[in-house]
Amino acid sequence: MSLNLILADAAPKTTAIGPGAPQAAGPAAGPAAAPQTSTTVIVAEPGAPAAAKEQSQLPFYANPMFMILLMIAVLFFFTFRSNKKQQQKRQQMIDSIVKGTRVLLNTGVYGTIVEVKDKTYMIEIADKVVVEAVKAGVSEVIGQNAAPEKK
Repeated sequence: MSLNLILADAAPKTTAIGPGAPQAAGPAAGPAAAPQTSTTVIVAEPGAPAAAKEQSQLPFYANPMFMILLMIAVLFFFTFRSNKKQQQKRQQMIDSIVKGTRVLLNTGVYGTIVEVKDKTYMIEIADKVVVEAVKAGVSEVIGQNAAPEKK
């Protein structure tokens, strides 16, 4: 039994499958080949798409490129969201610093805020030793203390 399939393209093509189909080369090729018992022909209409083309179409979300782009978008969303939250938390910490707050500087030096300026802090790190540090130089707020005592 053989199956002849004609697809509607620019030029019709025929594909023969089965034991009765002609073979290109081999020991069974020639007049001694098995006789053809029956032939089934499926002809697609010129205006209708072929059945094979309909089955091969996948939904857009099954496309690997779509999945890769979706993963990249999710990664960027969570990365930028996390960074934004950290920046807001740090800005809130810097804005909450007032006179008498104990802080840790990026250099590892502990001190107490003596004066708050526009872009800097005056920090007392030891008795009568006051340094000026930029606001971004404060890495952590240790606690709220009373104003430093003057002797």
